[in-house]
Amino acid sequence: MARQGAEAEAKTGGERRRYELFVRRGPGGFVLKQSDEGVGLDGDLLFWSTPQGEVARPFSEISGVHLSTVHIARQGDFGTCLIAFSGAPPLIVSSNTAYGYADEERNQTYRAFLEDLHATLAMRLPGKVRYSSGVSEARIAFIQVMLIVMGLLMVALPLVLLAMTGELSMLWVIFVGFAFVSGYFRWVQRNAPRTYEPARIPADLLP
Repeated sequence: MARQGAEAEAKTGGERRRYELFVRRGPGGFVLKQSDEGVGLDGDLLFWSTPQGEVARPFSEISGVHLSTVHIARQGDFGTCLIAFSGAPPLIVSSNTAYGYADEERNQTYRAFLEDLHATLAMRLPGKVRYSSGVSEARIAFIQVMLIVMGLLMVALPLVLLAMTGELSMLWVIFVGFAFVSGYFRWVQRNAPRTYEPARIPADLLP
């Protein structure tokens, strides 16, 4: 799904391409507000912003790219891309706002970044980078159990109450519950663990 022209730019060294996306180093964790914004491609380098200024690492040090999406009820989805390096903490690039909300404009920038990154890595490091997506099997199993519990409480129980009492207000509860559960069910399907080819980024991982 590489954008037209990205491959040609990679061959010639390409121009400096910067994407206004939030970044952070390390394996993850909770952050109240992100402040480091900016990541891009420049020749043989991947660069990003830090409080001390821009830093960069060569593409040759990248060992893996891992994609996932996050679903926020009544907000939408945003994507995260974990870029693993040999012997260094990973870089996490996300399409959310500073406070962690989904944003369609940032999602578009994120999609452009993923397409350019994958096209460049496929050209420069064929067969040397592992491309994966989703969350761990243990987390998927836990979320599936939680979905069953939520389905019982937010859909099945109101249905029973509706049948017993005839209270039409239960219809609204059922509707909201179904929308909530179905949204997270789709998230589980998109984030099942898998690998993929850089020329075929799974469409459901592009928020």
